[in-house]
Amino acid sequence: MKGVPRRIWIAGAALLLLAIIAFIPLRVAVGGQAVSARKVDGIIWAGSVRDLRIASLAIGDVNAGLRFWPLLIGRATMDFERGDAAFSAGIRGSVTRRGGGYSINNLNAAFPLSQIFSPLPFENLALQDFSARFHYGRCVEASGSIRLSLGGSIPGIDVTNGLIGKPRCDRGDLLLPLISQSAMEHVDIRIKTDGSYNATVFLEGDRGEYAPMLGLSGFRSIAGGYRFARKGRL
Repeated sequence: MKGVPRRIWIAGAALLLLAIIAFIPLRVAVGGQAVSARKVDGIIWAGSVRDLRIASLAIGDVNAGLRFWPLLIGRATMDFERGDAAFSAGIRGSVTRRGGGYSINNLNAAFPLSQIFSPLPFENLALQDFSARFHYGRCVEASGSIRLSLGGSIPGIDVTNGLIGKPRCDRGDLLLPLISQSAMEHVDIRIKTDGSYNATVFLEGDRGEYAPMLGLSGFRSIAGGYRFARKGRL
């Protein structure tokens, strides 16, 4: 309008732009590389996500929102969180998308593994301050701690305290190596960025009278002990 100072027009346009940005739907940020979901509600800064998946990792239902400051350096970082509830453990972390890849940051969560290791009673994999960075489809950096717990006992195996380890990248894959307190039992879970995995359990030494039962559980006798192996897709 004639007579209106230019600075007022600029200020008005800036306020309009901010208003548009403030109410962008969260679903705009959930989709494409690394991040997907079944349903997304709310605005980009605060909303809810149903069945969130980061690459091949199923996170579940969470509250989520995008951080503002990383956008200024060309990165999109989304925080997500869910409190403890019946039949659903709490979860907290973030995912960052950047040129050439993405990263999972400071993830604290527990995931069921019974389908991977059945009929063995390995139950949950707990991640604490877990982070992993992927660049053009390859794992390039991983940190944090992991713990594998059991929901029952295995004849001839003493892993009542579970197995612990630290994630790392190996030949472009994400490797989760775990070891028991006695160091006689080892579990390796190798995950590729396409969601395929190889999981192995190795028992050192001669298990004597328990050998037949281990065979029935899927273990095979190999040099130095017994091996159980599974592969599939998350």
